[in-house]
Amino acid sequence: MADWRYEGVICGYLSLYGATGAKRWLARARAAGDDLVAALLPSGKFRNSSFQQGPMEGGTPHEAAADVGLLELARVLRAEGDPSWAGYFEAARSNIRAYLLGELWSSKGFLDQPWNTALVPNKNATTIEALVLYEELSGEDMSPYLGPAVGVILGAQERSGPRAGATIHIGTGRHRLAIGIYTARSICGLLRLYERGSQDELLDAVHRALGFLRGLVTAEGVYFGRYPDGSLIVNPLIVAGAGDMLRATFWGRRYGLAADADVSALAAMLLRAQQPAGGLPFGYGMARRGGRQPYQGLPEFRDVLPAVGWCDKAFRALALLIEPGPDLSLDQSFQETQIECVWQGRRFEYFESAKTIALTSVMTGRSIYLWSKGTCYPSIYQL
Repeated sequence: MADWRYEGVICGYLSLYGATGAKRWLARARAAGDDLVAALLPSGKFRNSSFQQGPMEGGTPHEAAADVGLLELARVLRAEGDPSWAGYFEAARSNIRAYLLGELWSSKGFLDQPWNTALVPNKNATTIEALVLYEELSGEDMSPYLGPAVGVILGAQERSGPRAGATIHIGTGRHRLAIGIYTARSICGLLRLYERGSQDELLDAVHRALGFLRGLVTAEGVYFGRYPDGSLIVNPLIVAGAGDMLRATFWGRRYGLAADADVSALAAMLLRAQQPAGGLPFGYGMARRGGRQPYQGLPEFRDVLPAVGWCDKAFRALALLIEPGPDLSLDQSFQETQIECVWQGRRFEYFESAKTIALTSVMTGRSIYLWSKGTCYPSIYQL
């Protein structure tokens, strides 16, 4: 799928390249960028970009996130005088012009979908990031779009009460949930825009939002968010997706809006949660989604499965923490992951080897999920 995973993958590799100067990381960023270029359709959309809705084009904020990855790669290559930057830039330009501006833009901001007029703050924030990068590389003034888009974010921020600083996720309708990871993505859009041209109101909003996020962090993960009455949405605890909270906190620290301890707490949580095979779990408590009381018991399969579209966020954020120096020395050996978990009330073993990921019944020994790495689809899918 050509979705938001490519934003984190490309940007993470570019951070490693910037820190170490090792060309292998740039090569990996290029390979990911080439995937996106190949996935660009004549319509200007990306093939299979809808993370939530299945194998269809037009995913939000996924296509804008893909543009961010492409434009960050183009920016690095152009700075080095590499003419290949133009191919990645043109792919992003096609999507921005045809889809983001051509179909999602309204006078009040960017729509959730052409058929859904909701103005979702975090999705507008990702689009802001893409447009600021596009403006830098193209020289085209994106101000007419950036102003209304930032208005969507600022207008959705709670200014007082137990959720002060949170961005209300408009996509949750009447529930008006304050979700941590989406508040974090909104912060990143505001900071990108602030660096385009200093506006104190943006930093004020970021400062409030970071205060909200700070109240969600635990040693095992981050709480999903808060209900309108301010009570915590305890389940699920988010792990891999908390990478976006780390990125926002790391970026905010540049302007004195977060402390070293805030960055360290999130980074340490992610490192503790990393599985032997290298992946990070989605979280813990999917079996009791939305619960106000902590889930207790074995993790569910959805908890332990390291999805690329969440792990990329942790990878991107952790790569920002790499200090400039020689290339990383990587352990080439592979450590298998084996975790007892549950699925639909029954006990299973989650197992990841160098070649496969499997979910096998503890009682019968029968696998109900088997995916061979490097293939597009699992050979067994009986969930």
